[in-house]
Amino acid sequence: MKRLFMISFITLVLVVPLLAITGKVTYIEGQVMINYGVVELRQEVHEGDFIATRKGKVEITLNDGTLVRVGPDSRVYMESLKEEKGRKKVSIKVALGRFWTKVKKLVAKDEYNVSFRTGTAGVRGTVYRIDQYADDSARLFVYDGKVEVRGEKPLSGTDQMPAVPAEIDGPVEIEGPKEVTMEEWVKIVKRLNRIAISPEGIPTDPEEFDLEKDKKDPWVLWNLKRDGVSK
Repeated sequence: MKRLFMISFITLVLVVPLLAITGKVTYIEGQVMINYGVVELRQEVHEGDFIATRKGKVEITLNDGTLVRVGPDSRVYMESLKEEKGRKKVSIKVALGRFWTKVKKLVAKDEYNVSFRTGTAGVRGTVYRIDQYADDSARLFVYDGKVEVRGEKPLSGTDQMPAVPAEIDGPVEIEGPKEVTMEEWVKIVKRLNRIAISPEGIPTDPEEFDLEKDKKDPWVLWNLKRDGVSK
């Protein structure tokens, strides 16, 4: 018995440094599935969960207070939700549709990355949304803080999100390799600015957008109201 206790204690000590970040469904409306099952309010969300919506939307609150919202006709994969030795690592993939997040302020060693088909957005406490389109293009709008966006090649083959319907194009002629500087692929998007990402993974220069006009989009207005920043 004493030996069994010691083994259990050692196992516990070894496991403790790696903790899982979890979330809970704090709002649900319409048709929403997690791992192809019906979603319930207060249901837990874990690393590896796949979220799919039709005519619905869902809000997930992580245990550090970060908010994740998925809009209608969307596909989102919770790729990594970890905390190891006090360092948080969150990685979310947006395969299709509308995504909104309000990130709890992070410390220097924390990571919060949201990738989409042709890019990755990295943040340190901010509010932004991503619209991912079926043609691989995307748009990113920042409402508070700033976001670093890196263009990437489109996801394909085994890199695709699980269970996301996609048509695979045939061979196409492409340009030969060329040297590209980091400045061409990294953009810092500040508050009330937006960028567009091409199907090839190249971000445009950031430009300001009109918040009042943006509020005419029901998805935007709903999120701003949930965040308590819009009348």
